[in-house]
Amino acid sequence: MGPGGIATIIVASSLLIVAVAIAYAINRVGKLIDEVKKTVQSVNKIVSTAENFTEKVTGSISNLIEKNSGFLKVIGSLVGAFAGKKFGRSDREHE
Repeated sequence: MGPGGIATIIVASSLLIVAVAIAYAINRVGKLIDEVKKTVQSVNKIVSTAENFTEKVTGSISNLIEKNSGFLKVIGSLVGAFAGKKFGRSDREHE
């Protein structure tokens, strides 16, 4: 076997090693993408659950306001009255 035959064997072996390395890298990148995809799906589930919960709370509050608007007006007036008295006292205390 001449020098050209040995060089051909070395080049073929090198190409085989490079091909295996590229295949391994592609495999690892694929697994990484799958893990990221699973994480994104989990985050999407959490966000969806939070959105559903927020919609339910908003609907409940809306129903409460619509059904008990008179009651809420009275509570608002009382809170406003107490807040006014509280601020009035603090102004006098600072003088």
